[in-house]
Amino acid sequence: MSVVIISATPFSGGEEVAARAAALLQYRSVGRDEVIEAAARTYDVPPDKLVQALDEPPGWRRTPVKERRIRLAAIQAAVSDSLLEGNCVCHGLAAHLYVTGISHVLKVRLSAPLEARIEAAARQRQLSEAKARKLVLGLEKRRQRWVTALFKVDENDTATFDLTIDTGEMSCEDAAALIAETARQRRFKPMTYSVKQYRDYALASRVRAVLVEIDPEVVVHADDGVIHIEAKAVAKKGEKVALIKQRALAVPHVEKVEVDVIDDIFARAAVSMR
Repeated sequence: MSVVIISATPFSGGEEVAARAAALLQYRSVGRDEVIEAAARTYDVPPDKLVQALDEPPGWRRTPVKERRIRLAAIQAAVSDSLLEGNCVCHGLAAHLYVTGISHVLKVRLSAPLEARIEAAARQRQLSEAKARKLVLGLEKRRQRWVTALFKVDENDTATFDLTIDTGEMSCEDAAALIAETARQRRFKPMTYSVKQYRDYALASRVRAVLVEIDPEVVVHADDGVIHIEAKAVAKKGEKVALIKQRALAVPHVEKVEVDVIDDIFARAAVSMR
């Protein structure tokens, strides 16, 4: 049930390496098309809106914050379900940013020197060197804005990953072989505790996906079917809690729901100063 999540800088060979690693391990490939389709079907969000949420930084087209969070929650829930059974390689969905703390998940970062990636972009897209440079730098800038705005982390921090590979120094074949060898190590094999952790995480993701419309900043934790929810206080507190419980209990495998309503003292202060 091991899981490999691959993150790659633009034009550093991420898609090819992921496909080769999956073939070597005889794992399923989990990519964008499958996850976007599942998220759109399950959470009734248009596929193009889901793609937009993955690719465009906040403010790019002025998508309301609430809508963006609804779309990303749907994607994250669909990703968590796709990885639930393990034995898969995931690429292109930023899963390393939100599938965290699970010991049988191997997180890999692929990168290459800028000039090597510009050369790859020029070759793959049949562009001039100047246009390829503009494309690569533009993609990197958008990606950094997206990650910083939504996850408040530095994606280039190697401490985030279990394995980092420079594909400028290593072929895609060798990179895939190294990933496969690492994934087979005992420390990335699932254990009873890590499997439970992941199942709890996946259930919490599904619950959150149906609650973000009610509260975009809702926090959800799961523990063997018991769901712990933190929501912001509103004027009609009782109605909000009742609606949250109703929607959460409708999610399969949810047995009990506990809701804590947290006073947003900063919002209340802002209102009092108007």
